[in-house]
Amino acid sequence: MYIGKLAKLSGATPKAIRLYEAMGLIPVPNRQGQYRVYSFKDASLVHMIRRAQAVGFSLAELKPLVELKAKTNQLSIEEANHLIARKREKLRNDMNKIMSQDQQLLELHEELNRISA
Repeated sequence: MYIGKLAKLSGATPKAIRLYEAMGLIPVPNRQGQYRVYSFKDASLVHMIRRAQAVGFSLAELKPLVELKAKTNQLSIEEANHLIARKREKLRNDMNKIMSQDQQLLELHEELNRISA
């Protein structure tokens, strides 16, 4: 399939697909003349990349997992679970920091109201 069809199937833009290719997240596709020809395996990889990005993974975080899937045609569940666990821990830490900051803002608000009263 050409890049336009891959874009429609995956929801990624052709520009994003070319970026994934340049970063080594998907293998360099075969060519028919000047056109890139992608496989359904590529569509599966692009879909997985897009899904992971939607839940907060950066392309750099995904690279080891996606490279392994591209080479073996199998997802390393162990590696995927490890990446997800690390992402969830970071998310929990970020949420704790935000909650602490919110509490500090509330305390500041109350202090300012007491001073001005």
